[in-house]
Amino acid sequence: MKDRRLDWVPAGWLVGVVAVAGVLALAVVIAGRFDLVVFTAPLFGALAGAWWGVRPNRMLELTVEQSVQRAFEGESVTLHVELTAPPGVELQRVEMQTSYQLEASLVGLTRPTPNRVHGEWRLEAGHWGRGWVRARITARGAGGLLNGSALCQVTEVAVFPHADRIGVAPFPKDPPDLLGVHIGRRKGGGVEFAGLREYQAGDSLRSVNWPVSARRGTLHVTERLTEQAAKLVVLVDASGEIRQPGRTTLELSVQGALAVVSAALRRGDRAGVIALGGMMRWLQPGMGHRHFYRIVEALLDVEPGAGSAPADADAFPPSILPRGAALVVFTPLLDERVVHSLIDLRRRGFGLAVVDVLRARPRPRPRQEYDPIAVRMWRIGRAGVHNRLVEAGIPVAEWAEGTELEEVLRPITTRALSGSRL
Repeated sequence: MKDRRLDWVPAGWLVGVVAVAGVLALAVVIAGRFDLVVFTAPLFGALAGAWWGVRPNRMLELTVEQSVQRAFEGESVTLHVELTAPPGVELQRVEMQTSYQLEASLVGLTRPTPNRVHGEWRLEAGHWGRGWVRARITARGAGGLLNGSALCQVTEVAVFPHADRIGVAPFPKDPPDLLGVHIGRRKGGGVEFAGLREYQAGDSLRSVNWPVSARRGTLHVTERLTEQAAKLVVLVDASGEIRQPGRTTLELSVQGALAVVSAALRRGDRAGVIALGGMMRWLQPGMGHRHFYRIVEALLDVEPGAGSAPADADAFPPSILPRGAALVVFTPLLDERVVHSLIDLRRRGFGLAVVDVLRARPRPRPRQEYDPIAVRMWRIGRAGVHNRLVEAGIPVAEWAEGTELEEVLRPITTRALSGSRL
């Protein structure tokens, strides 16, 4: 239950009545008929008493119940609201205002008493983000002498973007020393055959290869490759947002990041996220279903802005970008600082892959002489940015309109992202 404050103002007709009464009182005084003031004084006294009697009690009780606190795009949330006004106050109208992530529609409204309202609304989640709901309330008090209004914060709904279910996700060439599903290059307790060697003190008898030992006359053991888990970090470039057909660059980046994270977590890897925007946000690599929703919650707060685009790898703390992790970057490649930092990360030994989410392309306007030249120069510059990344050893894939993300990522995932371990 929440208490909200009603702001009272005189009713519109009351202002006119008081003005007329004041003019009449002034006319009576000017005319010298002081005996008539006796008839106007009770009117002023009644109005003043009503005003003073209602104003001290302004508290409005608000009780909210909703079906869920979180929803995905396209889902609906049922909202039950109960409003109770002070005695002697009549609630006239209750309207719900929402942010652009939500759309409210009234299901039903009942009034058990003049000062109590029960309402049910359906909230349609149309766009990912943190959506808020506010109630605009109008009331009447003191027998209609006063009008009250209040704007109450009702609730917030976290709207999750849909994560496309893809079957591929990049992985590093040399995973860290974590038990997992990838066949590593180190020898250990896996199932993949790595070779044979002579028995040494401390080797388990289970690893003895008895047929080979019988042929060679000495004990030999079978060596196997370790099964390791990869660390995957997805970087969302929100240093700028471009509106384009379909989804904006930021929306595509968030959608792609969640799809890659979901695929990596289903595979048994550890996944984390870094978002560059008005503020740098990150979540260290983890695993499990709950960790996926922690990543979604972190991405809900991403806002476009150019304040935190790094110029080199020093801006990334080692805890959020561990050695041996694969880095998948969703970016429109419009900020030179981001391009420079990616090249710097590759030079320092990180395995990277870049997905270009910019679909908007400039087109020459009709009967404009210089537009074709400007468009051609833009395309040459765009190709130059891609070539710089490829020359640094960073594969670049373009997420074109009408193309599925799995189709975009498949060429990148045919082999591990090469890097180095220090």
